Order: sequence, then structure tokens, then C-alpha cells
Amino acid sequence: MKDCWFFLKLFKPQSVWLVSGTLLSLLTTLASITLLTLSGWFISSSAIAGLLELDGNALTFNFMLPAAQIRALAITRTLGRYGERVVTHEATFRVLASVRGWFFQQLIPLVPGRLSLMRSGDLLSRMTADIDALDALYLRLLAPMTVALLGIVGVTVFLACYTPIISLTTGLILIVASVWVPWLFNRLGQEGAEQIIVLAANFRIRNLDTLQGLSELITNQAYGRFSAYLSKFSDLMINTQRLNNRLSAISSTITFLLAQVSLIITLILSTLLYTKNLLSGAEVALVIFCVMAAFELVTPLPLAMQLLGKTQKAAQRIRQVADMSPTTPNPLESASLSKQYDMALDNVSFRYSEQQDWVLKNINLSIPQGSKIAVVGISGSGKTTLLQLIMRYYDPETGQVLLNGQSLKYWHTDQLMTCFGVLSQRSQLFAASIRENLLIAKPTASDKELTAAIKAAGLEKFLSYLPEGLDTWVGESGVKVSGGEARRIALARLYLKNAPILILDEPTEGLDCNTEQDVFNALSVFAHNKTVIMVTHREAGLGLVDVIYRMENGVLKQMQQ
Repeated sequence: MKDCWFFLKLFKPQSVWLVSGTLLSLLTTLASITLLTLSGWFISSSAIAGLLELDGNALTFNFMLPAAQIRALAITRTLGRYGERVVTHEATFRVLASVRGWFFQQLIPLVPGRLSLMRSGDLLSRMTADIDALDALYLRLLAPMTVALLGIVGVTVFLACYTPIISLTTGLILIVASVWVPWLFNRLGQEGAEQIIVLAANFRIRNLDTLQGLSELITNQAYGRFSAYLSKFSDLMINTQRLNNRLSAISSTITFLLAQVSLIITLILSTLLYTKNLLSGAEVALVIFCVMAAFELVTPLPLAMQLLGKTQKAAQRIRQVADMSPTTPNPLESASLSKQYDMALDNVSFRYSEQQDWVLKNINLSIPQGSKIAVVGISGSGKTTLLQLIMRYYDPETGQVLLNGQSLKYWHTDQLMTCFGVLSQRSQLFAASIRENLLIAKPTASDKELTAAIKAAGLEKFLSYLPEGLDTWVGESGVKVSGGEARRIALARLYLKNAPILILDEPTEGLDCNTEQDVFNALSVFAHNKTVIMVTHREAGLGLVDVIYRMENGVLKQMQQ
């Protein structure tokens, strides 16, 4: 339960909405109970009033007041039910939105060190399905339980005004129906509910893998095997859900049985009280109808408590990620950046875990502001890891990375990121327009700045062919533009940011020779007064730099030019 309590604390900013929704739910439920109770009394009283006394005179009875009250209660119940749905769902959507915002804030410091250890499908499942599962925390658990508690107190107090014995027995049965039955079926269904969360997450991971590798599966005639595995997985989920559905049906049956037992006891007791003139005929009807309506309070609780296991598991999975410690924690107090951007690596050694070999070994490197260096070497030699340490995606295990003579640990990540402009072989294009993709680098960029960046990146000709120009949709991961144009968009984004240190990680990988040369020509002009740190395993573009280093098995050596 501690994970659920943790998220309840996050609900606090929306407390006005949450309380309003709960009060509306309580008002609607009480209006429904009162409506049935008053209607039963009104019909009985009307029938009794219609009887003739021995002298032939009818009993007098005020029809107008209870009739007006019934109409008012019916209107209140209808409007209250609508208002309850609107307010409780608005509260839930606001809560889930704030939880998603909080979760993304927790994820940012984990990039890329911690998140690189997770499968993308699993992370996606936690960000979507698991957070969505938290809606039950308020809609299915907190609000119904609060309404049931207050409603049971109100019903028992009301019945006590007429007959304490019926009040006591009804109250006890309501407590059994609202506490013992939900607790029992929560225990019985907890394991299955938790399994559903895990199975559903794994099913989404497998589905995502299948979709991403569909062409490979078809080419290798392996789609049938993967599809059969997914079918077996689906059957397992269905069987688990079927067991939980059976428990739900049994819990509903027991709750209904308790309601009938309570009604029978009430009929017997009220009859006895009537024979002793302790209750009038109309009051007997009032008590019976009140008991019948009271079980509306507890009917949702067994099913709600079965969802508790699912909600707990979802909350636990979210917190497992959110509670991860970042590989590069931010300092409590950050130093201020100057206009100098000299960098150095002092005896830096690094490995991703104690069980793995060293990726970098005793690296010493000086990178004065404005210098331009390249690090070459075969794939897997440690070039990209070197860049990740320079940008403080990771901290070295020994030694330190320095900026203006101070360790990077003295600066907040947001400050450091203002120093770096990155162009890699996998620069991400988002499912948005070209304009929106460019403005990621500088949201406040003017049209003049956009035009300058487009011209510098060589995008003018490409944009002239597009009817919508900058507002052209690039598709998922830039699927609607070629690799060369995607790299030019990323290059224009680099110009817009205009950072003092340029990080180039295989910037022309996968491009044809002409496009590659165009990219390097553009970079040579743009990087004239900037620091350039480029890693590559190709000779193209080395004319852009002044010093070349070779990385071999984690050891960095300067090459003779």
C-alpha cells in the first residue's frame, strides 16, 4: 500500500476537484437512497390514507409536500449523477496528467545511463498503461470507499431514529459487505491482478518487437513462430483475467445475498415491531425501503478492492523507474558558467559496470576553446563513450572531466547542455512539421534566424519543392524525408542552437558522397570560431579538424598528420 499512498500525495494539487467529486457522489447516492425510502413511505401512507375509518371518514394526508420532495430528490439524483461523472472524471484526468508530468521529470536525469538498461516497450508500458491504471485509485477506491463510509453512518443513524435493533443489524451487515467481503476478494484476486499488469506489459513489449522487426521476420519466415508465441501469451492473459472475472461474479453474488439476508431480517423485525405498535404501517415501509436502498453504498466495493492489487502493482512499477538514482546526480549548488569553454580529460577511465571490461583507460586530453579535434577508430573502440563522458551522460569511474578547470560535477545538467550542440548519425526527428523540429533547438527563434539556419544547412532547394514549406509534416521519426534531408534538418537545428562546443558523432554516416561533402562544407563555415569534437571511423571530414586521435581498445593516442 505504500506505493499507492505515495501517489495519493501527488494527488494533493487537485484536492479541490477530488473532494468536489466525492461530495457530489455522496450527494447523489444519498439522494437515491432517500428517494426510494421516501417513495416507499409515500405510497404506503397514501394507501393507508385512502382507507375509511369505521365512521366512513377518510384519513387526512398531506400529499403535496412529500410529492414535491420526491420530485426534488429525483432532479437532484439526475443532476448529481451527471455532475459527479463530470467532476470525478475531470479530477482523474487532471491527476493523471500531473502524474505523467511528474514521471517525465523523474525520467530526465536517468537519460541515458539508467534508461539504456530498460527495454523501450517496457518503459512505454509504464508511461501509458501503468499510469492509466492509477485512475482506479480515486474513481474505484478512494471515492466509493469514502461515500460508503459516510453513507453507512448516515443510514444507521437514520434507522436508529425509528428502530435501534434494525439499525444495528443493518449496520453490521453493511460493515461485513463493505469491509470483510472486499478484503477477502482482494486477497483472493491480488496475485491474478498483479499478474495481469506484468503479463500485459510483456505482451506490449513482444508486440512492439514484432512490429519493429516485421520485415526481418517475414524475410526469415519467422513471423509464424512469433505470432504463435503471442497467441500463447494472449491465452495466458485471458485465462488469468477469466479467473479474476469469476471472483468478481462471486463477490457480487455474496454482496447481493447479504442484501437479501438483511432485507429478510428487516421484514421479520419490522413485522414484530408493528404487532407491538412500535412501528406504524407507513414506518415499516420506510424502514424496509431504506434497507433495500442502503446496499447501493457497498455494491461497488468488492470489485473495487479487486482492482487494488492491479493498482498497487502499477504504482510499484512506476516507482521502480522513478526511484532509480541517476548516473550523474546534479549538485545542490551549481557553479556559474563563464564565457570560456576549455575542456580537458584528466586520467579518465570508465566501464559500464564492474562485471564488464574497461571501455576507456587513463585518457588524458586537452581541448582548448576553439580547437578542432577528431577521434577515429573502429566501431566499439570507445569513441561514442568518450563523447558521452564529455557531455556528462556518465561520470568517469576514475579521473575527471573538466570545464574551465572545474569538474563537470559542479554544474547542473541544464547548464551543461547549453554548451553543447550535437549532430549524430541518429539525430531524432519528431512526428511534427519541419518548423517544429527546428524550433526544438530555440523555441524563440525569429523567422530571420530560421531562414539563416535553413540557408546554412542547404535546405532552401528542398523546401522550395514542398507546397507547405516549413509546415510540411515529416512523419514518424522523419519517415517522409530522405536520410540526407533529415540530416540537413538536424544540421539546421544545430545552427539555431549556436552552442560554443559542437559534438559530431559520425555526422555523415549513411549519406552519399555528395551529401556528405555538402554537410562538411556547411560545418566548416559554421564551426569557424567554435570548438569541434568529432568521432568517426571514416576519413571523410577530417579536413575539418586540426588534430586527430586514434582510439584503440580504450586507449587514446595522437596521430601524426
